[in-house]
Amino acid sequence: MKKIIIAFILLDNFLTNLPKKVLFRSRWVLEGKCRKCGTCCKEIYLRITPRQLSSKLFTELAVRWTSWIFDFELLRIDYENCYLVFSCKHLRSDGKCGSYFWRPNICRNYPLVDYFEEPKVLPDCGFRARPRNML
Repeated sequence: MKKIIIAFILLDNFLTNLPKKVLFRSRWVLEGKCRKCGTCCKEIYLRITPRQLSSKLFTELAVRWTSWIFDFELLRIDYENCYLVFSCKHLRSDGKCGSYFWRPNICRNYPLVDYFEEPKVLPDCGFRARPRNML
């Protein structure tokens, strides 16, 4: 059942990101490449709005759903910056993903390139962001 749900999530990700890449290009360009060290799997930051975070029920449901569907484990809740911080149970000892084909969107899209904000990368990440030359 979980694989079917993830298949629909991946299809949604593709259909959502296609127009962004073609029609609404970000102001940022990523350079570099993944070092395959697993650092981004040890601390996965999922943004949550202050209003969602103020609801104990919503936060609990979000944590349980994310933990179940992606096999993430909650490390902490960052109330100050509004993030749920998880680690992934699929990280192997060699730093690679044990479930690469079925990895969630947050893993496929890391580092996330937002239209307005500079991409945030973890320390020691092989990626760097630079402003796109907008004409």
